[in-house]
Amino acid sequence: MAIPISGMIKKRHLATALILVIGAVLLMRVPDFQSIPNPAKTFDEAKTFFENIRRDEAKLPLSAEGCSRLLDHGTKTPRAIVLLHGLTNCPEQFLPLARILHAKGANVIIPRARYAGFADRLNTIQGYQSGQDLLDQAAVGLDIAEGLGERVSVVGLSGSAIAAAWMAQHRDGVNEMVLIAPFFSLDSIPAPLIDAGAAFLSQAPNFYRWWDSEKKENLAGPKYAYPRFGTRCMASTIQLSRNVRENLAILPPRMKAIHFLLTASDTAANNPVTKKIAAALAQTHSAHVTIEEFPAELKIPHDMIDPSQPHANTEIAYKKILELLDMNDSTTVE
Repeated sequence: MAIPISGMIKKRHLATALILVIGAVLLMRVPDFQSIPNPAKTFDEAKTFFENIRRDEAKLPLSAEGCSRLLDHGTKTPRAIVLLHGLTNCPEQFLPLARILHAKGANVIIPRARYAGFADRLNTIQGYQSGQDLLDQAAVGLDIAEGLGERVSVVGLSGSAIAAAWMAQHRDGVNEMVLIAPFFSLDSIPAPLIDAGAAFLSQAPNFYRWWDSEKKENLAGPKYAYPRFGTRCMASTIQLSRNVRENLAILPPRMKAIHFLLTASDTAANNPVTKKIAAALAQTHSAHVTIEEFPAELKIPHDMIDPSQPHANTEIAYKKILELLDMNDSTTVE
């Protein structure tokens, strides 16, 4: 027997209402995340930590570019830098910048996030990468960095910048952070809607979206980055963002400085939300907070780190990052 159109419409309305109710219930509770520091006490211990990570990674089907990286000088140095790659990229993304920082005398660690760097770029596991996985990535980098240098700095991009922001609220031992195009929310959509959607999608079955639905796996850019993302991965990152945003007033940053680096050409992250967060931190906490934004005419994209990314213009981006890290062209770490 055919179902009347009016009945079908009612069922759709009920389904929509049910989704909204579930989303509202999930949204009422800010998700919890945790991280327990286990810092290396010496340079040798930091090296051992890293070697253990690489031993575990050797068992995974990673690409040549996908593994964690450590660029060191054979001893503890005045500066140690943690570089955190983006959601669908891998440590190779930050390697050119890491080499510059290393040449200036710093020890540099680029930890791999869980499910990142697989040789199969169309794998079906990346979508299960969670906000907790991003925190674990940052924690590993910080644990190692504390044995690598006297002054620890963190540079995070996109989703990993949110993990860095969470660490700023919960972990000691970091001097400054540079948060690049932080993915606190999605561009051009009101944050409350994104939060509600993320609360629902973080519990819903996972499915994948192409970064470019026309080019798909032939997307221009680095051939080691994933051309699509999982909805649960993206939603869980927003859940981590919610945790950071909800605790802005009660969990002040534990380091001396936080620098936000944005681009007006960003079509992924919500810059107005980030600017509000930066302003709130600057007004209510003692940490030194700065915000820089590349103008739209430069056409610098969300990923301004990977030289393989079209229009990345890394020469400009790197110069600004070095300036924010107090490691500009005239500076060499002794």
